[in-house]
Amino acid sequence: RLSHELRTPIAVVRSSLDNLAATTLSADSRVYMARAQEGLARLTQILTRMAEAARLEQSLSEVERERFDLAEVVRGCVEGYRLAYPEARLAMHVDPGPWPIDGAPDLVAQMLDKLVANAVEFARGGAIEVTVRSDEAGVDLAVTNEGPLLPAAMEGRLFESMVSVRAGGDAALPHLGLGLYIVRLIAQFHRGTVHAADRPDGRGVVVGVTLPLAAAAAPA
Repeated sequence: RLSHELRTPIAVVRSSLDNLAATTLSADSRVYMARAQEGLARLTQILTRMAEAARLEQSLSEVERERFDLAEVVRGCVEGYRLAYPEARLAMHVDPGPWPIDGAPDLVAQMLDKLVANAVEFARGGAIEVTVRSDEAGVDLAVTNEGPLLPAAMEGRLFESMVSVRAGGDAALPHLGLGLYIVRLIAQFHRGTVHAADRPDGRGVVVGVTLPLAAAAAPA
């Protein structure tokens, strides 16, 4: 509702800035104009992320479940990430499968998108590793990166809506914590759990989900 209500005043501000940009302005005025346009762009990104989370919340009850191989989805996604993030070093380790999951492969791909985007943003060298490993609770899908450790104050809150661990950083990017909130929503849809922890070597973090395997089909 908030996203919807804000779109009209933002459109008015955008139109006014466009009209001003078409006039003759002093150098100082153009500096202020650029700052206003940057702020407006940030607001638009915030609304887009809010709308994405809201649409997902509303649509999950209508998603049809199917059985799919988690390993196959992950392999396809990682190949795409290598093109999308050419500056990042991406590694992948998938335990021999298949790993059947009951759910929606498109949603799992969206969830992995958020995990990898988060890792890319915080990575400070080293490879970003995507792993799929068998676990007593099912199968664990995790993304590991080198970089800052998790703040102690964020323990248990990382996957909440509107929560961010960023301190400072790029002011041009809005940080609402909606990416990992979406990860939690999708994991819960698949009856899974989320986790985040510092790497055992203290050089970064591991963020991921544990999903239950689909029950074996009854013999015909």
